[in-house]
Amino acid sequence: MTQNTLTHSDIKAPSPFDIAMMLLSAVAMVLVLCIFVVPMHSETRRLLTLIDTMICTVFILHFVFNLVSSNNKIVYIKEHWLEFIASIPLIEPLRLLRFLQIFRVIRMIRIARSVLLPILKQRIQTTMAGLLVFMVIIVAGSAVAIFIIESNAPNANITTAEDALWWGLITISTVGYGDFYPVTTWGRVISSLLIISGVSLFGVISGYIASSFSKAPEDTEHTPIWAEKMMQEHNTQHQQLLNKVSSLEAEITELKKQQQSQQ
Repeated sequence: MTQNTLTHSDIKAPSPFDIAMMLLSAVAMVLVLCIFVVPMHSETRRLLTLIDTMICTVFILHFVFNLVSSNNKIVYIKEHWLEFIASIPLIEPLRLLRFLQIFRVIRMIRIARSVLLPILKQRIQTTMAGLLVFMVIIVAGSAVAIFIIESNAPNANITTAEDALWWGLITISTVGYGDFYPVTTWGRVISSLLIISGVSLFGVISGYIASSFSKAPEDTEHTPIWAEKMMQEHNTQHQQLLNKVSSLEAEITELKKQQQSQQ
């Protein structure tokens, strides 16, 4: 095999959180393009910048976590330093480097298609990664929508980018301080949808944690299909080897009997 040929063993399969970061990178790219290309009010642009900064914080936390858990930190930094730089909110032009993360994960998926099913078997990581992406998207979308609807309404109290983002975080967490609230009909509809999403979100997390504790240890994880096939092949080869050994022992015994009869 040549050095340019890649196999499944040459590349690490993407984890559920890697795929989640890819999806958030796509969302962040849409935000960056809107900030730089689409004409909009300065306060709306500032809200999109705050949302992008929040996503950048998730990227940096993901980078730091992987760095701390990596066996070879120097190699990890060499492979992912561009992604770290692209995640720094203060460096605006370098945010376009997030395309690299999307292409990297897509490349890993194309090369390691056979391990995508085992990724789905990682139920804890897959669930948490999916909830993370869902929460970021629903909070960001609700904050933008509530700001566009409420900012010009009479007696509105959600008038700045910080107000909209704070309202989104507080509403989805179902805390409800009451310091910011919608005054328009459509704003209340968005608030209702966000409250329902927040209750459902934390309900799923609570139910999943409870089910994880209530299940028996042997039921908490499932053996991936590729591992089951490998074990079956290994057992088959082992049985064939035992059969050959038994056959050789029988032949040796027969030869000994023939020698004894000749003597």
